[in-house]
Amino acid sequence: MLLPREQGAWNCGYYLGAKALQALKGMPDQRCDLVELQKRMSDLSGRELSITQVVSAAAWLYLIDAVEADGDGAVALCR
Repeated sequence: MLLPREQGAWNCGYYLGAKALQALKGMPDQRCDLVELQKRMSDLSGRELSITQVVSAAAWLYLIDAVEADGDGAVALCR
């Protein structure tokens, strides 16, 4: 899933993670909820992304300590 050969690059984990980081860095406080993250990632990629893709990207970034989940249910960049 991180680098699929049979799918487009827009659907790989690295691409989605990069779009999530780009979206979060564009926020004033570098945090947002998953619905807003989905909208911003879709705008940045130029195609509609599913919530499953957004959650997968956020989970992958969480596993590598790039983002954290705060008490309000938002995703935030680690500082």
